[in-house]
Amino acid sequence: MNTHVHIKDLRELRQVPDHSISIALKVLVVIAVLYTLYFCGSLVLPIFVAGFIALFSSPLTRLIEKSGLPRSLAAAFVISLLIFLMVLTCVFLVDPASHWIGRLPELSDKIAVATGELASSFDSIKSYLFPVVEVEGAMVSVAESLLVAAFSAVAGTTATFVIQITVVFVIAYFFLVYGDALMRNLLRAQSSFSEKRKTVIIFQTVRDDISHYALVIFLINAGLGMATAGVMFALGVGDPLLWGALAATLNFAPYLGPLFLLVILTGVGFIECESIGGVLMVPGVYLLLNFFESQFVTPTVLGKRFNMNPLLVVLWMFVWGWVWGVIGILIAIPMLVFFKILAVHIGLVGGWINILDVSPGSSRC
Repeated sequence: MNTHVHIKDLRELRQVPDHSISIALKVLVVIAVLYTLYFCGSLVLPIFVAGFIALFSSPLTRLIEKSGLPRSLAAAFVISLLIFLMVLTCVFLVDPASHWIGRLPELSDKIAVATGELASSFDSIKSYLFPVVEVEGAMVSVAESLLVAAFSAVAGTTATFVIQITVVFVIAYFFLVYGDALMRNLLRAQSSFSEKRKTVIIFQTVRDDISHYALVIFLINAGLGMATAGVMFALGVGDPLLWGALAATLNFAPYLGPLFLLVILTGVGFIECESIGGVLMVPGVYLLLNFFESQFVTPTVLGKRFNMNPLLVVLWMFVWGWVWGVIGILIAIPMLVFFKILAVHIGLVGGWINILDVSPGSSRC
């Protein structure tokens, strides 16, 4: 009798869904995927970046193809144009960036003067605790070791960086040329007409929405960059094009990118201006421009369909920054938008997709 009762209890336990085990398995899958992407970054990251480049530039490729040019030549023209713009940007911005890096000692001197008594108090404490000769000798040795390490790192990674950039553009070219053919082969592999129709709708919607998002964000960031360059020119700050380019580039990483540039412009204000008002004017004007862009322009142009919770956006960027570094931070938001659009259309995470929204309500894309 007792054995029969135990067997019955075991059967009832098996029939009860264990949600804790299901959640634990999903968490383990997410952790495994993140660690896989972390350790395979050199292999996976170029493919991801190339895929996004192809996705963003596919409207221009299709437009050129409609003019009668073969798709292979249209894709080659778009990739060549992107490479030309990247090289042109580097040529124009490397010298100004090197100039400002060379002015970092001037920044430290001005900060030391501005702090006044605090700096002198710190120097007196430092001279009391450490002999001057030992501190200077240690600083010289540390500076030499840092220079040697930096030179070795640059010399060792330049070739690797060039190879990775080349691989990214080659893969992006093949995505542009043969991506649609791959899609047609996937359709042939499906059995029913309804599945094929659903796949085509999902593919076209995701492609069009991502392309629309990329175009709008590019235009907004370009406008912010031009406005920043114009304001810096009006304030008399040197190399305004450099700050405009940084404003446009770093704005692809919301919150974190503008915060980083705000710190840089504060240092620029210390170097360029003598008064406290002038020092605060340089980052303050950029902060005002960024606030207007983030709170009014972007929400108005993109609407609620791409408006997401800032807390989750920042956490998402931190995660991908840990996985893939600076490149991961820059492509984190396009990845999040891609995931949201895809999840909505295929029901990937069900109602959980609504946590990405700023305000409660159903997510619509």
